[in-house]
Amino acid sequence: MPTDIDPENQVIRFDELDSMESPFQPADMALERFARHRYAVVGRPAEKTAAGKGTGDVKDFSVVYISCEPGKGIGTHAHSNAEVFIPMSGRWRINISGETEQAVELGAWDVISVPPDVMHGAENIGEETAWLLAINAGGGTAKSHWHPELVKEILAAGGKV
Repeated sequence: MPTDIDPENQVIRFDELDSMESPFQPADMALERFARHRYAVVGRPAEKTAAGKGTGDVKDFSVVYISCEPGKGIGTHAHSNAEVFIPMSGRWRINISGETEQAVELGAWDVISVPPDVMHGAENIGEETAWLLAINAGGGTAKSHWHPELVKEILAAGGKV
């Protein structure tokens, strides 16, 4: 167990995020309506830039900040683990695809936990750039299973799934 840790090396300052934007682009980002900025701030060392700090060695969970313009968001997908979303600003619609399509609107600091293997997506429904916090189990890349209709659209646009 380390005994001499510099706390500053464990801190991610929000005003330093621009230098930490993740180079990883999920398949849905091949479509303009899912254009967004992603910042893997805890866990997911493979998604970090060279500016990443020591938080990348977390293995039990990951924390990703997402920002996007109005009308943009995250394509419909599922994970084998639960995913938690917490809007940090703006208004977001979280779509849940089960036997029926459902949606819930969230504002800043609301929380939703999407159960494992449930198809879901998110959209900034506000009028300004908005921020969303996503938390997943596991520190590696959260493997996504994309909705079949979205897969067809991504492939038709020249993207890879």
